[in-house]
Amino acid sequence: MKKVIVSAVLCGGVLMGMTSGLTAQAADQLDGSTTIGADVTKGDITLKVDTETDFGSQPLSDVVDFGSKDISYTVTDYTGTTNGFELSAKVMDADEKRSLQIGDKELSETAQPVVTETNNVVGENTKTVSSVLKYTGIEKVQKYTSNIEWNLTKSTTKQISE
Repeated sequence: MKKVIVSAVLCGGVLMGMTSGLTAQAADQLDGSTTIGADVTKGDITLKVDTETDFGSQPLSDVVDFGSKDISYTVTDYTGTTNGFELSAKVMDADEKRSLQIGDKELSETAQPVVTETNNVVGENTKTVSSVLKYTGIEKVQKYTSNIEWNLTKSTTKQISE
């Protein structure tokens, strides 16, 4: 019986050796790499202007001078390609009795530049521009309103340097 056990063990060992030689072993992976990409693209340029400016009230007279008020504006520039901007403005209605100035320009129904910036930063550029309102020769007591239309124009382009 000892011989049968010994020969069974030897035969089993030979069979195990043959089958383990046929088994594929996985190689250990100890390093790796990842490529990361990111694309920076042009963004938007936007204009935000105060939606309302109230000059208050003045009594009726030959010349009703409302004085000056600042109008806030924000040019947000994420294009990365502009160096400065220009704001143009015009009034949307004709009124011979009204004198409305933005900066040092008298507004009319034709757009004209009222703000010219030669440089701007990427991001928000918040500033104010002065406006002056007068009425001459009005005879009626009422609330007078005017609408101003603004237009933003990008100035010279520049190369992005890294």
